[in-house]
Amino acid sequence: MEAGKYAKTDMNYPLASYFYEEALSLIPQDSIVDIYIVNANLRDVNKKLGQYDKAIHNGRKCLDILKNLGQGVKTDLMEDYIIFADILTCQREYLKAECYLDSALQIVSLPGIHMAYKKKFSTLAGIIYSHINKWAMAESAFDLAVKISQKFRESDDTQTTLNLYGNSLFHNNKYEEALKTYEKQRDVCDRLFGKNSREYQWANYCIANMLAYLGRIGEGSATYREAIGWYKNKILNDLQSIPSTEREKYLDNMIELLQNAISFGIEAKYNEDEFTGLAYNSLLLTKGLLLATEKSTESIIRENGTSNEIAALTTLKQLKTDLANLLVNPDSNPKDVLNTYAKIKTIDVQLANACARYGNNTSFAAIGYKEVKNSLRDDEILLDFADFKPQSKSRQYVCYEIRKNQKYPKVHYVCNGAQIDSLLTLEKHNWGNLYSGEAAADMTSIIGKPLKQIIGDAKTVYYVPSGIFHKLVIEAIPDGGNRLGDNHSFHRLSSAREVATDDKGKTKGSAQLYGGLTYGSDIKGLPHSLQEVNGISKVISPDIVSVTLSGNDGTKASFTELSNSAPDIIHFSTHGFFYTPTDRNVPSSLQGYNDAMYLSGLVMSGGSLTSRQGLLTADEVSHCNLTNTSIACLASCHSGQGEVTAEGIYGLQRAFKKAGVKTVIMNLWEASDVATQYFMTNFYSDLINGSKDRHKAFQYARDEVRKKYQSPFYWAGFVMVD
Repeated sequence: MEAGKYAKTDMNYPLASYFYEEALSLIPQDSIVDIYIVNANLRDVNKKLGQYDKAIHNGRKCLDILKNLGQGVKTDLMEDYIIFADILTCQREYLKAECYLDSALQIVSLPGIHMAYKKKFSTLAGIIYSHINKWAMAESAFDLAVKISQKFRESDDTQTTLNLYGNSLFHNNKYEEALKTYEKQRDVCDRLFGKNSREYQWANYCIANMLAYLGRIGEGSATYREAIGWYKNKILNDLQSIPSTEREKYLDNMIELLQNAISFGIEAKYNEDEFTGLAYNSLLLTKGLLLATEKSTESIIRENGTSNEIAALTTLKQLKTDLANLLVNPDSNPKDVLNTYAKIKTIDVQLANACARYGNNTSFAAIGYKEVKNSLRDDEILLDFADFKPQSKSRQYVCYEIRKNQKYPKVHYVCNGAQIDSLLTLEKHNWGNLYSGEAAADMTSIIGKPLKQIIGDAKTVYYVPSGIFHKLVIEAIPDGGNRLGDNHSFHRLSSAREVATDDKGKTKGSAQLYGGLTYGSDIKGLPHSLQEVNGISKVISPDIVSVTLSGNDGTKASFTELSNSAPDIIHFSTHGFFYTPTDRNVPSSLQGYNDAMYLSGLVMSGGSLTSRQGLLTADEVSHCNLTNTSIACLASCHSGQGEVTAEGIYGLQRAFKKAGVKTVIMNLWEASDVATQYFMTNFYSDLINGSKDRHKAFQYARDEVRKKYQSPFYWAGFVMVD
């Protein structure tokens, strides 16, 4: 149980679930209280994991135990009724949820129930009503909770209740009352924590939004500016010493506040002014923040650390992989899981302390709007996409326009996410179909026309995707009789910071090529794969010394052993894979994993989806040191897919970028073997013997495939990400 508690605190919910399940299997049947405690924790953890059926099962167990214990636990039963109702709302079982709320109300209405329990009931009931959008009832519940709170000494609970009440007033369009409530919340935070606290600045953020809704834009932006400045400084200061396992938890609502500056500025109709610059710098900081911090931490340790600390980096990565594998193996010894987890925590803290001594792992944050715009030429433009979901509306997409001669960024509305979702549904989620026929005309209307107006006469367009744009190919959208990419050179970036650190695309050195691999009986061979890598080897020779691994030689170990001495180019002509935890066709060897980094990867020699042998996962790629590699070329189906998050896309792209690769070439959908071979041969030919620039070589290869196969299905899926 203690191990589960620590994992739950770390927000490592899969691990917490494992420990609690193990504890449940070991508790004697007559230890009713312990069984209740473990089920209650499993209920909460499974809810966090989105496994609502399991959470309902554990919740029912808790209710049954409390009912059997009788009247002595009536207040506990009241609370569990409410928690259970909240889980039902996640399953959209609203009528059942309200029935359990009624059961809780019957208990809290009994004579002799302490006011503290009445307050808890009112607060939790308000939360449930807000989840099912019954804001009038939520407001009434929170109002009662606030009134009861006045009978007790101020605490963290007081400011939380005020915040919830203010939120309900806001949703009921009572902006003046909401503002006064948030101001009371801020006063409480000042008394309890001081102005230099996360709680105080969050209240400031809420106040800023209310001021904006009341038309007091100047006051609101000034207040928001204070909150943004505090949060940004806090993040950059604290991340230097926080272990990697705790960073995601730490950044949870901090990133939310910074990114909400985008929607605030848009709602307040700010554009090309100081606040727009502030909002864009917040976006630039938070996009890929965890990835940039992890890369910087590792770089600092490798450059300055002792041999033991450098070795500990590798050990830590392996331990994290070992832990993930232990968790999905039903035969794992719980002691092994616990020991592995303890080792991870120990090494992680040691490396965080070492990194803090040697350098600043947030130095990347020094690259802001000014540095990005000053890195552009006069004929270049950068489009940094962002998405947000306004109240009672579908997800909206905007982009920030950055040009060298602008004092501040411009922000443009691009499209409504629901439009793309509808289009995808019509095309049965075949992404490659969006650029032909009627779908292409819709893409032009929804995205192409707005972007064409923004781009204007810029010759080079750098763009940083967000949300669904990670899976779209802007340059393939029709533009009259042509495509957007015919009149502009498009460069896809993982972060706008890449513009300020671009090495201008030059490539030299050595290469390692994988192709013509032999797979297990459950995976079909790729007949054109060996031809592809042999052709590439001839094209790049003698300028680049290459090693070709085929048949049984292209093992996973042959790749992971490249770490620290990787070649300039790594090319894979093999199968790629990507699954989600809910996919019906997840192979048995990958079932149980919840992280996209374990569910995506490449199939190497001897690879089998049945046995998992020979599968190189994105997680394993991310553990390598590939900082010497300029280009990782993944000539594999679906290699560009992954889980889209606010951090970026989790999958092979993130893996190779985290490993230190400058540029990754991937395919967003199922590739034609013949077209892929033709693309790759032309790419390397121009890279070595033609333009000698990877961006120009990429565009040349695309154009050559397009001449031979006009349908975008054959050429548009290839993407290059810096």
